[in-house]
Amino acid sequence: MILFPHLFSPLTLGELPLRNRVVMAPCTRCFSPGFLPTAAVAAYYARRAADGVGLLISEGTVICERGNGYNGAPGIWSPEQVGAWRPVTRAVHEAGGRIVCQLWHVGAVAHPLTTGGVLPESPSGLHPAGNVSRLRDAQDQPIPFGPSEAMDGARIQAVIALFGQAAGRALEAGFDGVEIHGAHGYLIDQFINLKWNRRTDDWGGENRCRFAAEVTRAVLAECGAGRTLLRFSPGWGTPGSGWQQPAATLPRLLDTLWEAGLRILHASHGDYDQPSLPAELLPAGDQPAGGLLPLHQATRAMWKGQLVGVGSLTPARAEAALALGEVDATAFGRALIANPDFVSRVRGGQELRVYGPECLTKLV
Repeated sequence: MILFPHLFSPLTLGELPLRNRVVMAPCTRCFSPGFLPTAAVAAYYARRAADGVGLLISEGTVICERGNGYNGAPGIWSPEQVGAWRPVTRAVHEAGGRIVCQLWHVGAVAHPLTTGGVLPESPSGLHPAGNVSRLRDAQDQPIPFGPSEAMDGARIQAVIALFGQAAGRALEAGFDGVEIHGAHGYLIDQFINLKWNRRTDDWGGENRCRFAAEVTRAVLAECGAGRTLLRFSPGWGTPGSGWQQPAATLPRLLDTLWEAGLRILHASHGDYDQPSLPAELLPAGDQPAGGLLPLHQATRAMWKGQLVGVGSLTPARAEAALALGEVDATAFGRALIANPDFVSRVRGGQELRVYGPECLTKLV
């Protein structure tokens, strides 16, 4: 008997034929000094491809230095970076896998120490509370977020163009496609969210999803709808970054992205089954008790394209989600960091290694 028959059934995601529905979620690793992935990065992804993962989504890969919030993150804006990524994509393909590049601009979730000395940029010049992730001063103390600079119309258009250029660079580097990072409180999510987007021009208010749509159009012009995903998250990411009006924003975002030509969504939440969105997003007869519903349920009800689900899934829960048609593919993050042999272990009914902070100290 085949364990998890739905999880290990093939899928054509857009134009990408996948050997199964196991997706490696994008996981920030910070082992790319000078924005350049190394041989160790290539081996890290190749091990998971060789073990049988259907689709690898790369760690967040910044589209420009000002869009960076993590020392050691890779980039995809220069010929040198394209050249450094080619051994990674080649190793994955030689192992029988497929890999897409997650395109990233963190917006205000940064510091001049990560952005090349300039202020981070954002929709309205706001910044989150707390400390910059993984950044310490000379006394090994955490460094708080500082001011950001509101983007003017010309800079907005320039960043949209940078996303498109990065998508083209990703294809040059051998990636099978791209994922637009529109989640977790970073720049695209900052435009979508009225907490961070206080603009009164054509990029704010009722037009708050326009930036996401224009970025999508720029990327689709390079990669096409069959090779482009977009990740979004109404309520999970930087502390305090959840959407203020999810019942109004989610249908607006999905409609806008569909009109822009997107056909594959990656709905991200820390807990796949956690009820977190207003039940009013569903018709009255379909609303669950308790007044809230999980992100995947709300999205599936309104999205006509393909859907990838993620959020602390176990193999058993992923199998059930696929069998029920809740999503088309399931992504795993921490489990695949801790288990480069994830597919083999799940196929064989073996226990998975438990993820812990020590997993972040090296590429395994």
